[in-house]
Amino acid sequence: MNYSITESKLDKTIYNYIDNLFEGLNHIMAEDDYGNEMSSGIQFYFGDYGDADYFYWYDSEYFDYDCELCPIAEFDDDLENKLNSLFGDKWHTPFKKWLKNNYSLDVKTIQ
Repeated sequence: MNYSITESKLDKTIYNYIDNLFEGLNHIMAEDDYGNEMSSGIQFYFGDYGDADYFYWYDSEYFDYDCELCPIAEFDDDLENKLNSLFGDKWHTPFKKWLKNNYSLDVKTIQ
């Protein structure tokens, strides 16, 4: 038996999955060499800091060079493999929308 699903329905389903997956997500801002908070880098994690990293977000000001790929969301291998095994790369667009809606952060590149 074959089922058809529209792209918008698939995106909504993936968005809802991501929203449930990241419920209770915490974050901490990156720090420069002097311990000052930097809004150009954020580490997202579950539980206590250092227990389980899930992904990082960086914009171009985080790097000391011109970052053509920025802003970047960089994922923990286990999480990225999980999402890829479920959705292929179809989760990228819903994730970008989720991050924008929940944290007002844009993403150009997912790695």
